[in-house]
Amino acid sequence: MTAELAAALPAAVLAIGIAIGAVAAAATQVALEQTAGAAARAAGRGDDPAAYVDGAALRIEVQGELVCAVVSRDVLHGALTLVARSCAHGGGR
Repeated sequence: MTAELAAALPAAVLAIGIAIGAVAAAATQVALEQTAGAAARAAGRGDDPAAYVDGAALRIEVQGELVCAVVSRDVLHGALTLVARSCAHGGGR
């Protein structure tokens, strides 16, 4: 019994670690989506969108009347890059 437990324990710890990493990445993706929306709205108003990104990489794209914010951030020590994109009307205030 002890030998079987000793053999299975590393796999169980690895599975738990992967699950925790996946939950952390999902939470970061949700935060990036909200950040991209706020940055796009700010850029559409003519405000500074960089005030909303909190250290993430920001790219602003103008497509006709739309202003789009693309926000990206490395997670899991650089193993994964998450990207979120949101657009808002660029009509001003």
